[in-house]
Amino acid sequence: MGQTRRKRLSRSLSCLPLTLAVVAWVPGNGLKAAALLGCWAVLFGRLTRSEWLIFVAGCFFFTVMDMLAVRQHIFYFQHPTVLGLPAYEFLMWGFYLLHTWRVLDGTVPPVRHSAWILAAFYSVAFATIPDPSLLLAVTAVLLTVALSCFHEREDFLYVGYMVLLGALFEYTGVLSGQWAYPGHPLGGVPLWFITLWGGVGLFLRRLLLPVAQRMTQRTASIAPDRK
Repeated sequence: MGQTRRKRLSRSLSCLPLTLAVVAWVPGNGLKAAALLGCWAVLFGRLTRSEWLIFVAGCFFFTVMDMLAVRQHIFYFQHPTVLGLPAYEFLMWGFYLLHTWRVLDGTVPPVRHSAWILAAFYSVAFATIPDPSLLLAVTAVLLTVALSCFHEREDFLYVGYMVLLGALFEYTGVLSGQWAYPGHPLGGVPLWFITLWGGVGLFLRRLLLPVAQRMTQRTASIAPDRK
């Protein structure tokens, strides 16, 4: 591992406890958002165009998914700012995706049409199924099918790491009173968080990374990307 890679990995890992601490303990949604942006700006450093694409796409797509989930009463935030979400939540999924990519790095596979189809089914399930048991069953089947199609070692690394990341943030958020799930699940967090975060990890590698890479390559002749 080169010195640059070690430095990027160290900074990305340092972001994790700081982000958890800000979410749990900094008072007020606006202050949380400002503190998070400040921490990330310092520790992530300069982003490539691919990384900006991943961050912005993650923020946009998962903000929409969060709003749909809140409307379905799948979960809710204790102190929302607008549209049922706190101000800092509009930024969080961009961080999750960028952090995971920075930590795991690895190869970027080509896009396959089946990834788009499976991701669409996955999104529809989380946007339309309010029952926790049914949601877990459906998304577990979808994740199993997806892993039968995409089962390289790095696919499992992305799935596993994002499940771990999800556990850290889900339990931190619930136990610190930032958000909650109806029905009082064991430990405060329903088991479908595993299929949610695991699926996001898989589709990050199999869909978002190659799309971002392709879009960056198309503009490389105009403004070369940082290596």
